[in-house]
Amino acid sequence: MNSQITFTLHADGKSAQLPITYDQLFAIGYAGRNIEKTMEHIRELEEQLGVPAPKKIPTIFQMSNMLLTQDPDIHFVGNDTCGEVEYIIITQGDEIYIGIGSDHTDRKLESSSVPKAKQVCPKPIGRDVWKYSDLKDHWDTIQLNSYQTVDGKETPYQKGTLADILPVEHLLRELRERIGDVSHSVIFSGTVPVLNGFVYGENFRCEMVDGTLNRTLTLSYDIHVISEEER
Repeated sequence: MNSQITFTLHADGKSAQLPITYDQLFAIGYAGRNIEKTMEHIRELEEQLGVPAPKKIPTIFQMSNMLLTQDPDIHFVGNDTCGEVEYIIITQGDEIYIGIGSDHTDRKLESSSVPKAKQVCPKPIGRDVWKYSDLKDHWDTIQLNSYQTVDGKETPYQKGTLADILPVEHLLRELRERIGDVSHSVIFSGTVPVLNGFVYGENFRCEMVDGTLNRTLTLSYDIHVISEEER
């Protein structure tokens, strides 16, 4: 099924509308470049939250296209959902664009089914993108940060760089080997570590900071809890 979404492309000192068509939406899990730290994270999730260990890393989750959203107000059932900052790969034939997104996930549901936990939450994505070709020579220096607002107070939630996550070529190779054609896809890359465990707030804000080219991608959305009670 083909879906469409429009971004603003920032390249060559100009900004222009970039409508794209995609037929697949993926989230990559356990995509840390440091395998030892990734395995440690897997063990922590299994011990603390009961999340089953993956059969293979990185893990690929396919999701419904309709989950992708640029809406700043997101609604979820339950209080145990939270976001995580990720770089986004957008493939359009031979052209690759990079954006920012949040793989918002139901952490409680993860203990019984990670794919279901991914599927039940909308996937927020930023409105601005860059050309991957403009970033390749300084990729690892680009920063990823996120912040959670809890009871009206914003605090840092994640801090890292793209060097913490498997690079674009690695993820695309894994996808092609396991899935096949991903030439018109939107791909959530995996994330950087949280600073002090999972936090469930009312706003999630994240940024991708390119200090070399002095520019930043941002994403912010409010989190609204839907009642689980029948009315």
